[in-house]
Amino acid sequence: MKKNSTISSLYRIFWKLIDVIEDWGSTIAFIVMIGLVNLAILLRITINFESSAWEEIARFASIWLYMLAIAIAAKEDSHLRAGFIDNLIKSSKIKIILEILFKLIGLICIAIFSYWSIMQFRWTISTKQISLVSRMDMWIVYLSFVLGSILAAIHNLTHLIKTINKFKNLKGVNVNE
Repeated sequence: MKKNSTISSLYRIFWKLIDVIEDWGSTIAFIVMIGLVNLAILLRITINFESSAWEEIARFASIWLYMLAIAIAAKEDSHLRAGFIDNLIKSSKIKIILEILFKLIGLICIAIFSYWSIMQFRWTISTKQISLVSRMDMWIVYLSFVLGSILAAIHNLTHLIKTINKFKNLKGVNVNE
């Protein structure tokens, strides 16, 4: 019984950590992006001061925001889908089979993107790339692709498993229903 509660505790900690990364990461990226853009506008209008470094950092923050938003959309299962297909198909069993197929295709696409992200991240570290203006290490930016895609893959895999379990529970349902 002790082993079960330990696994359950680790499971809850794992999901809580993912929630914290997604929620706080996207909030911080949003605040940095909006803050720097508004500060740049204010200083440009008032004292005619421009900073390319601030704009570059705001751009990098927006990349982090986009990648974490992809993970959040995957968590909420709220990304784009072909909803018109649901209107054409009446069978709940066929709808679930199509949902499984679409989730598999999505997971394959995310896995390919995750692989590319990891390879790009490794290359950026090995070449010691830095940004042109702010001289920031570019691995910090490319880490957003790795983290966002892996989190999206975890969420998509979780939804795929839930959908497969929903299909298993429909075994007795007639195909024409």
